[in-house]
Amino acid sequence: MYKKWWLGCLCLLASSASAETISLEYKGFYDRLKQVNKGNYQLVEVAFSVPKQKNCVIQSGTISNEKNSTPLTYTDAQRLFIPLDDELKNERTLINLNFAGSAEGCAIAMQVRAKQTLIQYDNHRLQQINTEMDALLSAMQGFPMRYFREPIAGLNFEFTPEQSVAIHIDDREQIVTGSFKLATSELENITSLRFSLPPLVLSPWVK
Repeated sequence: MYKKWWLGCLCLLASSASAETISLEYKGFYDRLKQVNKGNYQLVEVAFSVPKQKNCVIQSGTISNEKNSTPLTYTDAQRLFIPLDDELKNERTLINLNFAGSAEGCAIAMQVRAKQTLIQYDNHRLQQINTEMDALLSAMQGFPMRYFREPIAGLNFEFTPEQSVAIHIDDREQIVTGSFKLATSELENITSLRFSLPPLVLSPWVK
């Protein structure tokens, strides 16, 4: 399942049952954020998060180095907002996460996703999101492996689990629960896509 939703895990946070506060090098985050920024993607981004599970509930977080320490911003869903800052990279900065549990078996996930989700999309926006996601995944793959990567299968719209959502594709309507996938081959024939509720996340569909 995670193959379809997540680009990959950056690192194992902890393997010790006694660990509670984990420190990670900022440079690893910076390098990926710099790559995204260099590509000048208008509609897509890379998001970092800690999937919620036993021992992996964040209590607090900081960004620190020898000069200062500032709070790390994160959401209830445990998405981490890491700034892109050349000075932080040069100061050997750390990302510190304090967990309510032991942090055993926790990991940081990196996901390509749309910067925002809408209740309605036109053809141009759908095509651009699909193109940018595919290009960003290729860039993340690196040389020479990018030439062996299959293009994304399409777009994946994620909703609240067990929640029924009405989807209108031009003059057709269907009801889905949890998620909805739209193949790349379908995009050019769609004029308008509308949801009864906005998606929580729009990410690449990778088979």
